[in-house]
Amino acid sequence: MSVTPIAASSLNAERVSERVLAHLERGLALPGDLYTDPALFAEEMRAVFQRQWVYAGHVSQLANAGDFLTVDVGGQSVIVSRDRAGELHGLVNVCRHRGTLIVDTPCGNVRNFVCPYHQWAYAPDGTLRGAPRMPAGFDREQYPLKRVHTGVWNGLVFVNHSPGEVDDLGALLEAPDELMAPFDIASARVAHTEVYEVAANWKLVWENSQECYHCNANHPEFIKTFDMKAFVADDDSFSLTFSGDRRMQCATFPLRSGAVSLTMTGQPASRQLLGRFGSGLAPYTAAAHLKPGFASVFSPDYGIVFMDVPKSFDRTEVRVQWLVAPGAEAGVDYDVENLKRVWDQTNRQDWALCQSVQRGVASPDFEPGPLSLDEQSVAGFYHSYATMMAAAGL
Repeated sequence: MSVTPIAASSLNAERVSERVLAHLERGLALPGDLYTDPALFAEEMRAVFQRQWVYAGHVSQLANAGDFLTVDVGGQSVIVSRDRAGELHGLVNVCRHRGTLIVDTPCGNVRNFVCPYHQWAYAPDGTLRGAPRMPAGFDREQYPLKRVHTGVWNGLVFVNHSPGEVDDLGALLEAPDELMAPFDIASARVAHTEVYEVAANWKLVWENSQECYHCNANHPEFIKTFDMKAFVADDDSFSLTFSGDRRMQCATFPLRSGAVSLTMTGQPASRQLLGRFGSGLAPYTAAAHLKPGFASVFSPDYGIVFMDVPKSFDRTEVRVQWLVAPGAEAGVDYDVENLKRVWDQTNRQDWALCQSVQRGVASPDFEPGPLSLDEQSVAGFYHSYATMMAAAGL
């Protein structure tokens, strides 16, 4: 249920980025109105989600000519399609005639995209192929679908809605390249997708994923295998790498002794292993993420990819994909319920916590408290968020 913002719009006073940095300097969590202000949310969609790389899907979902998927980019619908020459295209999902959404399904295969309203037809590369009963002199070449930037990193497809030049995706994700290369993510395939509806602000969802301060008390399935002692140890047993602006972060995940995968038993959930692990590479689990909404964790037998999709100031859709080796068969090499068990349980526990926090920060009595030593990645998120908002003058 939506709540009324607890204060006047955050945009009417001091710049949001300055407020965030002031709290960060004092080691404090953020004020409640940054999670409950619809006007701020609208600006975040423009300044953050429409100006940064957003995860769209895996290349296995776009294997053939005419394959497409749709993705929400800061409230704007984008099509990612593969043309007959094998090229990927990011296209604004809006007909150039009178603005109808061209497709309203999450994925599919087409020869041409045909607008359901007046039957304008577009090729998978966005060029206008047909427009019935237009006047003499109408030039179809002037009306292709508008384009957005596309990029691929290790088989993971991203889009960027920014109208100008964008940061190079490969450069942003260069640090985790060596860490993630052995999994051969590009050759994997999507085994299962789950869509969660979370009644909480997107920043609360992201903050939750940045710390394990809450894990011992809330995630019994997760910590069966995840080594909390190593994770919080003040030594080299857990090494975190991040970019200067904290948009990118990567690390190995410490598992308990004897565990080779992040599962309930610590043993592989799929008999077929990913990439070089199938050839005997020593097992490890690694994570990489790119703000504002992409995160991934890979073990030798499967990987999981998160995409956060903000829907309103107090509602976030989280799309989660489980990936397995290309030849792995459901019911033969893995059981879907077993494959997703740890993360599905952990996700549902996290969403309940986020929803509780959303209700709490909406209280006029809420006063931000200090961050713990185990919430340094939350502080990193604040830094990155402030940088992205400042770049938009907010």
